[in-house]
Amino acid sequence: MTDADPVRTVLAARTSAAAAVLVIALRGGHWPYSCGLAGVVRRLAPRLSAAGAEVLLLASETPGTRQAISAAWRLPFPWVPDVAVEAVARELGAWDQASGRVLDGLGLLGPDGAWILRQDFDDPSGTGSPEDVLAALRRAALAPVPALPSAGAEGPASGTPAPADGTLVRDPGQAAEILRRALAGADHLARRLPPASAAAANAERTRLRLALYLQSVQDLVPASCPA
Repeated sequence: MTDADPVRTVLAARTSAAAAVLVIALRGGHWPYSCGLAGVVRRLAPRLSAAGAEVLLLASETPGTRQAISAAWRLPFPWVPDVAVEAVARELGAWDQASGRVLDGLGLLGPDGAWILRQDFDDPSGTGSPEDVLAALRRAALAPVPALPSAGAEGPASGTPAPADGTLVRDPGQAAEILRRALAGADHLARRLPPASAAAANAERTRLRLALYLQSVQDLVPASCPA
């Protein structure tokens, strides 16, 4: 573990001193659920800026892999520097000690350095949604901040660059197919379970999250490919 101050690191990444910062923790470029979570935030980006938040990405990946993720998933956001990855992930509750890697999650840090919201997205059946951030920002009543240039954030991806170190970055088309199969499985399970059971509630939460992820990832799949 490093000695980096996670709150100071996150606040230092802002371009506006009055902005909140939404930190998006991603398990990795290989993980289709990370692609879905990132896609949801990409779609929400204009609304986040209008509500006073900037976005910062977090992952246990090499600089080359992070660059490939940004290009493949059309993410025009900066990344937490290597020296602070573990400290920020621990602060979010998105650090897996056993693997020494970041897990899917998010945290919304207010302009004053206090955490407004933290959510775990590593379990697909978990509660919460990335869209909860908008409600939290409305309550905070912050001034809008300038939006980042899209950097190709709209429209289908033209291809997934391969990092020099050989780390897999999931192509959006592949991620969409995996998410589609997972959604079909969640639908099937939800229909078989007793409606009022805890298992059925878990299956429904999983179904809703997967549907949200799939919708966001499909934005990046060329029209010539099945989605």
